[in-house]
Amino acid sequence: MNETAAAAEQRGQVLLELGRGREAEQQFRTALAMTPDDPELQAQLARSLLLQDRYQEAHDVSRDAVGAAPEHAFAYSILSASLAGLERLPEARTAVRQALALAPHVAGLHVQEAQVLLAQKMPAEALASTTQARALDPEDADAAAVQAAVFFELQRFAEADEAVHEALRLEPENVAAHRVKGLLALRRGGGAPAVQAHRTALRLEPTDSGAREGLSLSLKSRNPLYGLLLRYSMWLQAQPKGLRIGMALAPMILIRALRPFEGQLWAGVLLGLVIAAVVLSWSLEPLMNTVLLLSRDRHVLGRPERLAAYSFLGFAGAGVAVLAVGLTAGIPIFSTLAVGLVLWAMATGSAHLVRPGLARVLIIGAGVAAALAALAFGGTLAGLAGLAVAVTVVLLGGIAALWFTAFA
Repeated sequence: MNETAAAAEQRGQVLLELGRGREAEQQFRTALAMTPDDPELQAQLARSLLLQDRYQEAHDVSRDAVGAAPEHAFAYSILSASLAGLERLPEARTAVRQALALAPHVAGLHVQEAQVLLAQKMPAEALASTTQARALDPEDADAAAVQAAVFFELQRFAEADEAVHEALRLEPENVAAHRVKGLLALRRGGGAPAVQAHRTALRLEPTDSGAREGLSLSLKSRNPLYGLLLRYSMWLQAQPKGLRIGMALAPMILIRALRPFEGQLWAGVLLGLVIAAVVLSWSLEPLMNTVLLLSRDRHVLGRPERLAAYSFLGFAGAGVAVLAVGLTAGIPIFSTLAVGLVLWAMATGSAHLVRPGLARVLIIGAGVAAALAALAFGGTLAGLAGLAVAVTVVLLGGIAALWFTAFA
């Protein structure tokens, strides 16, 4: 390697340490132009691409590096990271194990394996990897932070707390440790400690989507009702599947059980509380997202959350307007239409919580419901008959949409 290429490589490495991936990429490409097919430079270039979330390009470059130097453990590590970014987790695990076969005494590779295993929902196996990493290097803050995340997934919260404190003792600005610290605070009800931990994580790593999502939850958890609902949700997620289903069905079972006691005050009060709790559990998430959207912290909401909040406001606003017109003009069917629109408001307000495939179906359904509602509203005011079917479709569609989002 000539002096110009070596200088470009050195500048690229400095830029990598500063987190300036695009500028580092330019330096490594300059060095590679003078020294083509250098596996070390290819691996460094792939690392700079990873910093920019350009996973496919990083994969292609790191695969070339592995092909040029099959004994290069670092190249396998970068290849594994790119595969993980592409969500090809089994291949990512294979690649990091190939790196470990070449360098079994590198603690960072065991940490990387643990991260892949965590992504595969295999916390028990990930714990073995972090234990090995910490045995190899007790002063590795990343190993302690990832071990804290593993303990959190295993619901061993006291040990997770200890691991977080150890990671922050070793490296006070460890992003992963602050993120887990925030999750532990959320589990305890959120509030100021959760906000502070996630703000710190986001300050240290502004592009960290996990820290941004955690900060969003933390800010919403300052509302006592949301904090209570969040603690209940986190507790419920830790329970067996059968119990989770039973708890979801419990309000409907209770409502049916109270029917024989209709007319009695205690039954009416209890029924009202059950219905209020159910409606609150369905509407509090979009309501709090709307509050965030109107605050100076709106930047913590991702695009899906913002779109869900806008949909919630649109359907809820339309529902209130339709109800007001119906009551003023004495059009009873508008009350039914308003209920349907409010149901769609709660369903679309939680669209960001469901898997992408179901979210797309929900968006299409919402568009159809909005069109039918507009037709029913305008047609009824114009004196057209036969629009009860459209209103019924909006209502039943809202019930179905809310059912799927609530259970998702």
